[in-house]
Amino acid sequence: MSNETVVGSVCNALSKELKRPTGFSIILVILMLGAFGHLLQTIPQIPVFIFGKMIYGLVGTVVAFISGIIGLFITYGFYRLKKIAWTIGFPWLLFEIVNGFISLFIFRPITLSSLNIIATGSLITSIPVLLYILSKKEYFIC
Repeated sequence: MSNETVVGSVCNALSKELKRPTGFSIILVILMLGAFGHLLQTIPQIPVFIFGKMIYGLVGTVVAFISGIIGLFITYGFYRLKKIAWTIGFPWLLFEIVNGFISLFIFRPITLSSLNIIATGSLITSIPVLLYILSKKEYFIC
Protein backbone atom coordinates (compact mmCIF):
# COMPACT_ATOMS: atom_id res chain seq x y z
CA MET A 1 0.00 0.00 0.00
CA SER A 2 1.45 3.35 -0.97
CA ASN A 3 1.86 6.25 1.42
CA GLU A 4 -0.47 8.35 -0.76
CA THR A 5 -3.32 5.84 -0.33
CA VAL A 6 -2.93 5.81 3.45
CA VAL A 7 -2.99 9.57 3.59
CA GLY A 8 -6.08 9.62 1.37
CA SER A 9 -7.93 6.99 3.38
CA VAL A 10 -6.97 8.58 6.71
CA CYS A 11 -8.07 11.93 5.35
CA ASN A 12 -11.41 10.52 4.20
CA ALA A 13 -11.94 8.86 7.59
CA LEU A 14 -11.24 12.12 9.40
CA SER A 15 -13.58 14.00 7.07
CA LYS A 16 -16.37 11.51 7.80
CA GLU A 17 -15.72 11.73 11.56
CA LEU A 18 -16.20 15.48 11.57
CA LYS A 19 -19.90 16.15 11.35
CA ARG A 20 -20.45 19.11 9.08
CA PRO A 21 -22.32 21.87 10.95
CA THR A 22 -25.66 23.05 9.55
CA GLY A 23 -24.07 26.37 8.67
CA PHE A 24 -22.02 24.64 5.97
CA SER A 25 -25.20 23.79 4.07
CA ILE A 26 -26.26 27.42 4.14
CA ILE A 27 -22.79 28.55 3.07
CA LEU A 28 -22.79 26.05 0.20
CA VAL A 29 -26.11 27.43 -1.07
CA ILE A 30 -24.79 31.00 -0.86
CA LEU A 31 -21.60 30.01 -2.72
CA MET A 32 -23.61 28.23 -5.42
CA LEU A 33 -25.73 31.34 -5.92
CA GLY A 34 -22.59 33.46 -6.22
CA ALA A 35 -20.97 31.06 -8.71
CA PHE A 36 -24.13 30.88 -10.81
CA GLY A 37 -24.34 34.67 -10.67
CA HIS A 38 -20.87 34.87 -12.21
CA LEU A 39 -21.82 32.31 -14.84
CA LEU A 40 -24.99 34.31 -15.58
CA GLN A 41 -22.74 37.27 -16.36
CA THR A 42 -21.40 35.35 -19.36
CA ILE A 43 -24.48 36.57 -21.20
CA PRO A 44 -23.01 39.29 -23.44
CA GLN A 45 -25.44 42.05 -22.37
CA ILE A 46 -24.56 41.75 -18.67
CA PRO A 47 -21.39 43.67 -17.77
CA VAL A 48 -18.68 42.41 -15.45
CA PHE A 49 -17.45 44.90 -12.88
CA ILE A 50 -13.82 44.84 -11.81
CA PHE A 51 -13.03 47.65 -9.37
CA GLY A 52 -15.82 49.80 -10.77
CA LYS A 53 -14.88 49.31 -14.41
CA MET A 54 -17.46 47.74 -16.71
CA ILE A 55 -16.16 45.01 -18.99
CA TYR A 56 -18.32 43.91 -21.93
CA GLY A 57 -17.93 41.53 -24.85
CA LEU A 58 -15.59 38.59 -25.11
CA VAL A 59 -13.24 39.79 -22.36
CA GLY A 60 -16.15 40.25 -19.94
CA THR A 61 -17.56 36.85 -20.87
CA VAL A 62 -14.19 35.16 -20.26
CA VAL A 63 -13.68 36.96 -16.93
CA ALA A 64 -17.20 36.00 -15.78
CA PHE A 65 -16.74 32.39 -16.89
CA ILE A 66 -13.41 32.04 -15.07
CA SER A 67 -14.94 33.63 -11.95
CA GLY A 68 -17.86 31.21 -12.10
CA ILE A 69 -15.58 28.19 -12.49
CA ILE A 70 -13.43 29.33 -9.55
CA GLY A 71 -16.62 29.77 -7.51
CA LEU A 72 -17.81 26.25 -8.39
CA PHE A 73 -14.37 24.81 -7.55
CA ILE A 74 -14.39 26.53 -4.16
CA THR A 75 -17.96 25.41 -3.49
CA TYR A 76 -17.12 21.80 -4.29
CA GLY A 77 -14.00 21.99 -2.12
CA PHE A 78 -16.03 23.37 0.78
CA TYR A 79 -18.52 20.56 0.33
CA ARG A 80 -15.66 18.03 0.51
CA LEU A 81 -13.96 20.02 3.34
CA LYS A 82 -10.75 20.31 1.33
CA LYS A 83 -7.95 22.45 2.71
CA ILE A 84 -7.10 23.71 -0.79
CA ALA A 85 -10.63 25.15 -1.05
CA TRP A 86 -10.08 27.09 2.16
CA THR A 87 -6.65 28.25 0.94
CA ILE A 88 -8.01 29.46 -2.41
CA GLY A 89 -11.42 30.50 -1.09
CA PHE A 90 -10.13 32.91 1.55
CA PRO A 91 -8.27 35.26 -0.84
CA TRP A 92 -10.98 34.82 -3.48
CA LEU A 93 -13.68 35.94 -1.04
CA LEU A 94 -11.50 38.86 0.07
CA PHE A 95 -11.18 39.88 -3.59
CA GLU A 96 -14.97 39.60 -4.02
CA ILE A 97 -15.56 41.81 -0.97
CA VAL A 98 -13.01 44.45 -2.00
CA ASN A 99 -14.28 44.43 -5.60
CA GLY A 100 -17.90 44.75 -4.47
CA PHE A 101 -17.07 47.53 -2.03
CA ILE A 102 -15.01 49.50 -4.55
CA SER A 103 -17.57 49.00 -7.31
CA LEU A 104 -20.46 50.01 -5.07
CA PHE A 105 -19.05 52.90 -3.05
CA ILE A 106 -15.98 54.36 -4.78
CA PHE A 107 -16.24 54.11 -8.58
CA ARG A 108 -19.84 54.80 -9.58
CA PRO A 109 -20.37 53.87 -13.25
CA ILE A 110 -23.16 55.22 -15.44
CA THR A 111 -25.46 52.20 -15.11
CA LEU A 112 -26.15 52.17 -11.40
CA SER A 113 -28.94 49.59 -11.45
CA SER A 114 -26.81 46.73 -12.76
CA LEU A 115 -23.89 47.80 -10.58
CA ASN A 116 -26.05 47.85 -7.46
CA ILE A 117 -27.40 44.38 -8.15
CA ILE A 118 -24.03 42.82 -8.92
CA ALA A 119 -21.95 44.58 -6.23
CA THR A 120 -24.58 44.15 -3.53
CA GLY A 121 -24.95 40.48 -4.45
CA SER A 122 -21.20 40.05 -4.23
CA LEU A 123 -21.07 41.65 -0.79
CA ILE A 124 -24.11 39.73 0.49
CA THR A 125 -22.67 36.39 -0.58
CA SER A 126 -19.00 36.96 0.27
CA ILE A 127 -19.00 38.58 3.71
CA PRO A 128 -21.03 35.91 5.59
CA VAL A 129 -19.15 33.09 3.87
CA LEU A 130 -15.76 34.59 4.72
CA LEU A 131 -16.71 35.15 8.37
CA TYR A 132 -18.10 31.62 8.66
CA ILE A 133 -15.14 29.82 7.10
CA LEU A 134 -12.75 31.79 9.31
CA SER A 135 -14.58 30.44 12.35
CA LYS A 136 -14.57 26.85 11.00
CA LYS A 137 -11.00 26.55 9.66
CA GLU A 138 -10.40 23.40 11.73
CA TYR A 139 -12.88 21.46 9.56
CA PHE A 140 -10.65 21.82 6.48
CA ILE A 141 -8.11 19.15 7.34
CA CYS A 142 -7.23 17.42 4.06
